[in-house]
Amino acid sequence: MKGLRSPHKRLGNKIQPAMSQMEQGMETIIKTFHKHSGKEGDPDTLSQKEFKQLLNKDMPNTFKKEKKDKKAMNHMMEDLDTDKDGQLCFDEFVDLLVKVLITDHKKTHKNVSSYDNGLSHDPSYGPSLREGDNRGNCHSK
Repeated sequence: MKGLRSPHKRLGNKIQPAMSQMEQGMETIIKTFHKHSGKEGDPDTLSQKEFKQLLNKDMPNTFKKEKKDKKAMNHMMEDLDTDKDGQLCFDEFVDLLVKVLITDHKKTHKNVSSYDNGLSHDPSYGPSLREGDNRGNCHSK
């Protein structure tokens, strides 16, 4: 039928299954990094200018306070730049994303009842972990 989109994509002459939402998210992170890293200097690192542009354009709501404070932005870059070369490689950039994800995940645990043992998520995140659940627990209170 004309007009219907296939859930698969073609890679050369092979048909690949459509990516999951998680896989699409990971691909977006990589593409976004490279969209900014290729603007000046090394195509596999972010300069301070490229880093600021990425945060402003592609993470506009995440660092509102820091983006208004030049010192805070410089400090964030220095903290992430573990090899102290003045640029962020992909691994150093991903460290920032990990910190953001952990912080956002912890926010999903606020205002939970004692019945949920402090492990409940907003209903949109799926089922709560309840006492007696055998699924392992890496949460700290």
